Amino acid sequence: MKIDYLKNKTPEKYICSGCKKSHVKLWRVYMTLDVSLLCCDCAAQDQSEDISSMNEQGYRVGRFQDKDYTIGSFVPAIPDQEGLGYWGFMSIPKAGIDWWERIPLR
Repeated sequence: MKIDYLKNKTPEKYICSGCKKSHVKLWRVYMTLDVSLLCCDCAAQDQSEDISSMNEQGYRVGRFQDKDYTIGSFVPAIPDQEGLGYWGFMSIPKAGIDWWERIPLR
């Protein structure tokens, strides 16, 4: 399914594989072919991470006072516009980040 970053709509299969939530921000494991998607709470539980400081945009303040979108080894799962896969963490276009930040955290 193609995605329009200007709309606040998530793809049909953009569902947490842990708790089955949909229409929320999802994360995926960095640098793997396994595309299991998890919501913030399931990713935090999987990684034993405290995400209590995470804001609605999906980031916490990192060690260097920067925006940290990661949860352990999980990175934001931002689909490419063709709906074929997910952007590499360091190559996500600004429109994709903006789209992901607008999706509800929970």
